[in-house]
Amino acid sequence: MTIRLAIIIMSALGMMSDTVLIGFYPQFFDMRYGNTDQVHTGMYVAAISIAVMCTLPIWVRVAKRFEPMSLIGFTQCIAGLLCLSAIWAETLTQYWVLTMLMFMFKSSYLLMFPYLMRIVNSDEHSRTIALLSVVVHISGILAAASGGYILQHLGASAALVLMAAGDFGQMAITLWLNRKGKIIKVNNQQPINAQDIKDTAAIVADDATAPAPVATRRGFSHLTKGILTLSLIMFVFDFSAYLIRPFFSEYWIYATAHKDQTLAGLIFAIPGLAAVVALIVKHRLSATATQRNENLSWNLLLSLVGLYLQSIPSDIAIVIGRCMYGWGLFQIAVKLEVSLFSISRKEDYAHHFSITNFFQNLGVLISSWCAGYIVSLISHQAVFLIAAAGIALTWLANKLTLDLDHIKPTGVPQDTDTDRSKEIELESRRV
Repeated sequence: MTIRLAIIIMSALGMMSDTVLIGFYPQFFDMRYGNTDQVHTGMYVAAISIAVMCTLPIWVRVAKRFEPMSLIGFTQCIAGLLCLSAIWAETLTQYWVLTMLMFMFKSSYLLMFPYLMRIVNSDEHSRTIALLSVVVHISGILAAASGGYILQHLGASAALVLMAAGDFGQMAITLWLNRKGKIIKVNNQQPINAQDIKDTAAIVADDATAPAPVATRRGFSHLTKGILTLSLIMFVFDFSAYLIRPFFSEYWIYATAHKDQTLAGLIFAIPGLAAVVALIVKHRLSATATQRNENLSWNLLLSLVGLYLQSIPSDIAIVIGRCMYGWGLFQIAVKLEVSLFSISRKEDYAHHFSITNFFQNLGVLISSWCAGYIVSLISHQAVFLIAAAGIALTWLANKLTLDLDHIKPTGVPQDTDTDRSKEIELESRRV
């Protein structure tokens, strides 16, 4: 097993662990603590985002002193133990404290993504991000389906056991990688001559410490402005995309009169299935067709229409809307992530990833908080309409600022050195 495959498996385990209950917290709190307050559910999901957005920058700093993959194994072990301890939490307060600590340690697994981007060639970024996105979506499908089934047939405690299993699975993989010596280290490398770094696909031993090439140094303010602008676009998009998540399964039951929690979980997971189909189609399209398929404006429109259809209390409309929403969501997410690594420099990947992740989680946080109030004070349908308006705002923000459909990679100029290309190819085979 290569380290790339290991990270993909760990991503799947991490996502399953995180999303087993994400669509079922209203039912979970009702079953376990008799709490049916929709605002409380929204606040809890928002608190998860706060925990992640505040601790990830800390893990980025810690990862400069300790190898990221080794650090992840340690933190996921602690997260798993905290998750298991939450089974015996007798009050909501105890559950909050234990699970918030759990998510603080869980957040470190996000370090895998900038780490993976550093050890693969830059021309593999789009493909790698798309693959990771699909893996995450498939994991979401399995987690949503299993989450609904477990709550309905095995109880709330079993869901927590499944969450902990994902954490321990990640820990086991990192231990195996360490034992086999397969971890590619990115810290404490010997400095080298900057002129040897000619493109973004430089080998890990070089790019871990080398300064950015002269061609990419457009100034701190220029780079920061681009990252912050992209972060704001991500913030608006994530707010809109995740506004419907906390209460979707509840809305499905309310709108269609289908009481089966497992079915609700499968409907919740439709966007994940749409993402799988989107990836398959992506690999079959020509370069020109792929470029059209990845058009941000088109996919934002598709997501907007999908959100509107889901606001209609009809089985067919909701299913069609979920498919359109899922397709657009996948394409937009990949586009935004690829844009991040195009704007950024390799040595700044983890730092800039933590910045964009902060704004993404801020969007999820505010959306979770707002969702509870919107459902409580207005209706479930209003959540979808407000989310659609947010998607329209995302389109406007993009057009007025970066216009990502026309942006070009600013990382480093292309390498024309044949010997260097061979060196890159050899390094890539190790990953």
